Amino acid sequence: MRIVVIGGGAAGMSAASRIRRLRSDADVIVLEGSSMVSHAPCGIPYYLEGLFDNYELFMHYSPDYFRSARGIDVRLNETVIEVGWNYVRTNRGSKLDWDYLVLAMGSVPSIPGIPIIGDRVFTIHHPADALRLRDALYSAGTIGIVGTGYVGIEVAEALRFRGKDVIMIGRSNYPLRKSLDEDIGNIVKNELIKHGVKLQLNERVLEVNNQGGKQVIITDGGRYVVDAVVLATGVRPNVELAKQLNLRIGETGAVWVDGHMRTSIDNIYAAGDIAETRNLITGKPYWHPFGTTANKMGFVTGSNIAGRPMVFPGVVGTSMTKFMNLYIASAGLTTQEAVKHGFRARSVTITARTRARYYPGDGYVTIKLIVDESNMRIAGAQVIGDNGSYVLGKIDVLAALMARGSTVEDLFMTDLAYLPAVTQVWDPLIIAARQFLRD
Repeated sequence: MRIVVIGGGAAGMSAASRIRRLRSDADVIVLEGSSMVSHAPCGIPYYLEGLFDNYELFMHYSPDYFRSARGIDVRLNETVIEVGWNYVRTNRGSKLDWDYLVLAMGSVPSIPGIPIIGDRVFTIHHPADALRLRDALYSAGTIGIVGTGYVGIEVAEALRFRGKDVIMIGRSNYPLRKSLDEDIGNIVKNELIKHGVKLQLNERVLEVNNQGGKQVIITDGGRYVVDAVVLATGVRPNVELAKQLNLRIGETGAVWVDGHMRTSIDNIYAAGDIAETRNLITGKPYWHPFGTTANKMGFVTGSNIAGRPMVFPGVVGTSMTKFMNLYIASAGLTTQEAVKHGFRARSVTITARTRARYYPGDGYVTIKLIVDESNMRIAGAQVIGDNGSYVLGKIDVLAALMARGSTVEDLFMTDLAYLPAVTQVWDPLIIAARQFLRD
């Protein structure tokens, strides 16, 4: 049995490894267009910041490890240029037959459909480009970031640490609009301003051009002259090969798959950023391009191909980032999204201490819960604070409960641990849940 995996990122290598673990007789070939596999794009901002210099740290395991320890035929710098029923052709002239095909090509930068001119305009996407990107940005004094999502926030932090002047331009009136409500987003906005990021919000970029050796960003509200531009305008599923195969494309623009990660054609699977999934809060199609999801999708894909049935149920959209000393996490729906999907949305926001008041080193956490009043089910949560582990712990508890359709009473009754050094006797999650039980 031969399995060809297109893409050696999180989903592709997870699928390939799972197949080889369960089926030692399987012939597994991974075709990766870059020189890296099992790579971690989320590390790029920290590489830009200078927190590490070893380029190989972008890979969880090396290609040689997959070849020798796991018996996977990893082929680097080999891209698929044509795909058809039971075969693929690559840029090296190879034609490979397959019994099963796994599409794991991930996503590609979503570039605005505007005039863009100049050689100092960059995207943050693949670690293979990180060295060139760092060299270019280190030589710049003023850098414009277009976009106020996760990548934009993290790159802004990295560049401010490097002493760069940063202008961040966004269409909404606060950062992280897709993940946060305005009240929480404004806290993030104030933190950006506090640390010297020049925010230009409610502006739509019309053009990026080159004048006199500088890059010029022209918006409907201003004109900004910078040395370099980072387009942090999101990503889209890389579905070109899927279209060659006439696979069904889902409502989100990603490849439609069933719970087993099968596409609309037997023996073809899709996993990772290329694949659509289901939102466990709304029950509707959803796209969640994050490495944690990609790894699990790949594991499920490999299990099913190897004959071990397994279902990927969906996600609640959990995500987390940071800017300086502010850690930001969310799961589920924002208030606006909850209303859009027909929920009777009600929310509470509380700010609490992270330790007993007598224990030194106290911090704070702000928690916003969004509930559907019709059944008191938790529909969304946003957590921010100055302790990353604390914020992470709270959003993970909430994500687990939301995935199981839990109510605020379920949250209130959850048996959470208590130690004065790390939390209060009334845990902030319990305090937040209690607000809904007052009447």
